[in-house]
Amino acid sequence: KQWYQRRVREKMALVSGMGVGLFILIVMWTLVIVAGLLTIRWTNGGSITTGAVVLAATVTIILILIPRGETKKEESEPVDELFIPRIVMLCVMSLSVLLGGILWFVMKCVQPIYAKQSTTNYYGISYGSYHANKMS
Repeated sequence: KQWYQRRVREKMALVSGMGVGLFILIVMWTLVIVAGLLTIRWTNGGSITTGAVVLAATVTIILILIPRGETKKEESEPVDELFIPRIVMLCVMSLSVLLGGILWFVMKCVQPIYAKQSTTNYYGISYGSYHANKMS
């Protein structure tokens, strides 16, 4: 068994230590995000971005559904099945805290404080009474 598993691993093509499918997904979604950011202000930018997202989602679904071959589970190691959901929840919570902090800073700390309009001039005379006295 170990000889066969080592041989399968040697045959598997890797790009930077990742499988080819994962590398394709990372590059494709990065290009979709960059294309979306570049075309956001164009007249037809929304339709281009929507088409790119639909195409990327289709390729992602196809790559997920393609079987990777037969794998046999060996129950010699305990596996933490909640590892990925915990990491996803940690990422979502970290992003929420970061965005909340930025929004709080922008809404509360960076708000301009405007001076109230003065009703008196330099000498302490009210504008209303000054103009009324000047006209009579």
